[in-house]
Amino acid sequence: MLTIYLTLMICTALPVIALQTGLGPEFLAWLVFALIVVKAMLLVDHFMEMRKAPRGWRLAAQAWAPVVVAVIAGFHAAS
Repeated sequence: MLTIYLTLMICTALPVIALQTGLGPEFLAWLVFALIVVKAMLLVDHFMEMRKAPRGWRLAAQAWAPVVVAVIAGFHAAS
């Protein structure tokens, strides 16, 4: 469980660190999109305890983040 906490903390701090190193806003946006998906998967599996849930329920709980990120990324790429 400690590994999950540390991974979530790193995923939260990584965009701030990347911003301070001077990376461009375009890269930061895509980094945040990727980290949202990673964090959502970890939260569903470990904190909602859906690792052993039926496949359909687990897929439904995990699918919302990639779908939302894909829609937002589509709007971001179009602008």
